[in-house]
Amino acid sequence: MKKFIFPAVFLTMLILSVFAYAKDASDNLKDSLVRLHIIAESDSDYDQSIKLAVRDEVLSSVKNVDPENTAAFTAHAEAAANEYLETNNIPYRAHAEYGLFDFPVKQYMNITLPAGRYYGVRIILGSGSGQNWWCVMYPPLCVNGNNAYADDKAETELKKHLRDDTYDIITSDASKKQVRFRIVDFINSLR
Repeated sequence: MKKFIFPAVFLTMLILSVFAYAKDASDNLKDSLVRLHIIAESDSDYDQSIKLAVRDEVLSSVKNVDPENTAAFTAHAEAAANEYLETNNIPYRAHAEYGLFDFPVKQYMNITLPAGRYYGVRIILGSGSGQNWWCVMYPPLCVNGNNAYADDKAETELKKHLRDDTYDIITSDASKKQVRFRIVDFINSLR
């Protein structure tokens, strides 16, 4: 019986350590990034193109706004979206909200963010019945097709805002990332 106690205690300590590490890395990501989620009015080609145009306006507009002032940051994003809609005679308006939202796994250049709950700005266009679009507003890591909204300093900014171990997780090679993400995803699913 005694020969099973040490391995059981060791295994328990190891599992608890892995869980604590994964939760800590997940929290570091959640607290260091501001993500963007835009939901289109509908799935029509017209409304989907409006969603992407609003994205461009919002990303351009918030570049010099302090993301730590969440109320001002969100209000600025909403104002930029509505200004675009009004200027182009679009028959609906945008509503923005800031909070913790569920985001899927996303790839940005050589950075992969695990699925989880992140702080972000959600912009709902009109009724918000259409497909959505996701990115990282701060530091700016938005990528869509051939259009990269990340400036040359974005990865450096990201590295400044994350701990080294968390940064290594999201930029490591695919095989290491897969195991680490499964642990982080499992921890996130328990919340």
